[in-house]
Amino acid sequence: MKKTQFKKFVARYKDLIYSHAYYFTGNTDDAADITQEVLLKLWHHLDKIAPGAMKSWLLKVTKNLCIDCSRRNREIAFSTLTNGSNPERFELEQIETGLNPEQETINNDTKNRILNAIQKLPPKIKDVIIMREIHDLKYEDIASSMDLPMNSVKVYLHRGRKLLFEYLKPYFG
Repeated sequence: MKKTQFKKFVARYKDLIYSHAYYFTGNTDDAADITQEVLLKLWHHLDKIAPGAMKSWLLKVTKNLCIDCSRRNREIAFSTLTNGSNPERFELEQIETGLNPEQETINNDTKNRILNAIQKLPPKIKDVIIMREIHDLKYEDIASSMDLPMNSVKVYLHRGRKLLFEYLKPYFG
């Protein structure tokens, strides 16, 4: 029974978990690792999670693991910088779009600028922006997964949109 239930939840939520982790970290490898960790935690806690709270629980665990990953990466980058080495820069995945090379370059440039702007946001604001603007989650789901009042979610969303506008204004006028 547990195995069947687990498979059902994995099929339903793995893409959401991965996507959230990717937009938070900006790195495909970290997102994949976080997704595995979340699914492992799901396996261990499946019996303790209320069915109606599954999505909120998964997003909360994903967010916490993203924060942990971000801290680890900052520590690694700091130690790399203090040792005189250059930290590696991640590359965004190339997606076949069928567009001409010029349009594809413009799209990739736009995607990079937006992703970089999202990465500059403070963690709570970044999380709310990712959940609402990328995953199109309802305010109630965001509030539940982040243990925030609804008004705080709305404030963070407003601040995040405003910051993104400021970060992207030089590029898009």
